[in-house]
Amino acid sequence: MKKHLLVSGILILTLLTSMSLASAEVITPDTQPERAAFYIDGQPTQLGTDPFVVGSTTYVSVRAFSEAMGADSVTWDSGTATVTAPGLTLKATAGSIYLEANGRYLFVPKGCFVISNSLMAPVRVLAKAFDATVSWDAATQAVFITKGTGAIKPGSEFYDETDLKWLSRIINAEARGESMTGKIAVGGVIMNRVASSKFPNTIHDVIFDRRNGVQFTPAYSGAIYNTPSAESIIAAKIVLDGGNTAGNALYFASTKNCWAAKTRPYAMTIGNHTFYA
Repeated sequence: MKKHLLVSGILILTLLTSMSLASAEVITPDTQPERAAFYIDGQPTQLGTDPFVVGSTTYVSVRAFSEAMGADSVTWDSGTATVTAPGLTLKATAGSIYLEANGRYLFVPKGCFVISNSLMAPVRVLAKAFDATVSWDAATQAVFITKGTGAIKPGSEFYDETDLKWLSRIINAEARGESMTGKIAVGGVIMNRVASSKFPNTIHDVIFDRRNGVQFTPAYSGAIYNTPSAESIIAAKIVLDGGNTAGNALYFASTKNCWAAKTRPYAMTIGNHTFYA
């Protein structure tokens, strides 16, 4: 009797697990665009699987968009679409929060989804990969895409080696145990400081800033010199390409018993870090 109960329990657990995994892959778009029309260089274009909106982001089929932009081939393997076009190699993976294009890492906040057997990604992110621009005409419910060179500048030319070195190291030192979202947030704080007149204007100088006391402990504990993980390097590249999960936060801490918690507006909590504006 106990054996039968054990077997039944295992079967039920397996079924529930399968259902959970399946439900995790089901995406319900927030809204369907009202017959949104797409134009590439002024010409009406069909983009395969119906586009949908998540938040304020319009998603389109990676294959259909790439082919409309002149891609030579689009292949699919284990959840990843690989696009080959003149001067461009693009990879998009279901569930990933970034696209890889010519060694660049382009942020996809809500991730890429599979809908009706089509891998969907934000039209603006795909356009950036192809060095195209996107505009929206609310009056006509139309998306206008204007082609550029056809391929984004490669990472080897775009990323500044010094900025990448220090940003990836501070992300690794401060957030190596955090999720990718948490790593990007730490990098976002650094970039927010670079943009603020209250802090130094380079990544290196922000990290090593101590005008009002040590700002980032790893910069003076020695942890900043550890080799960053591959994920920390990717997070740094996402941030350098404009990705940000920290909003306008200028501070973060792993404890709520800190100066920022007492004096700065709360922004959000991601993993073990609390962020403050």
